[in-house]
Amino acid sequence: MIRKSLIFIIQSHLFLAISSFVFSQGILSKQPNSLYFSLALAFAVFGVYNLNRLNKLKRNLLHEESWFWYNKNKQSLLYFSILSLILAGFFFIFLMKNNILLYMLLSVFGMITLSYIFSLKHFDVRQIPGTKAIWIAMVWTCVAIVIPKLIYNSIEWSDINYFLLFFALTIPGDIRDCKLDNPKMKTIPQLIGNQNAEILFYLLIVFFLMLDYLIHSRSLIEMIFIFLFVLILFRFRSHFRYELFDGMLFVLGVCYMWA
Repeated sequence: MIRKSLIFIIQSHLFLAISSFVFSQGILSKQPNSLYFSLALAFAVFGVYNLNRLNKLKRNLLHEESWFWYNKNKQSLLYFSILSLILAGFFFIFLMKNNILLYMLLSVFGMITLSYIFSLKHFDVRQIPGTKAIWIAMVWTCVAIVIPKLIYNSIEWSDINYFLLFFALTIPGDIRDCKLDNPKMKTIPQLIGNQNAEILFYLLIVFFLMLDYLIHSRSLIEMIFIFLFVLILFRFRSHFRYELFDGMLFVLGVCYMWA
């Protein structure tokens, strides 16, 4: 029962959605109505990532375990994904309060996300070699950092630092999917190999934590704890799923709220 529950939480991206919620709460912990934005982000993550997996199921681009799980649960996941996106849209509209700039940003990055998932005929970001991690990191940075900070008028140039975090977090998934991804995509592991991709992941995480410590005056103990968390995950990665790297968002969120 416990094992099935854990598989459901990870496979359905509920773990990623919860992690994104906690991370968002940490970023916006002192802002009014931050709960609504964090819920919007979590619903959007759940809906988008499951639609992406369902589309991969249709094109037979999933690992065997994921293929069987998604094939078994595809109908219910489709309904819940659509419902989640509707709820996310409702919360986003409520928070944006007719701000044209925010609507434009959300629309642009929404189109990029749709193109990434469904490979739109005249606008397919997947067809641009070597840019997969960049697109994902851009969307995450905009939706999880830029838009909420514009809503609360707290945006700073230093927030671009979070792009490094989201860029780094794409690497474990690309290592996992290296053999499934089309060689034309030229993901980071395909270009430099899995071992070098791991080294790049560590370097980006260290650089992000150093900048986060210096720019936002974070606790050095918290930054060391987060790095050790990532180090342990990579050291014992053969014993669990790569999706657990998403837990770094959860750990960061808790540390930010604790500060």
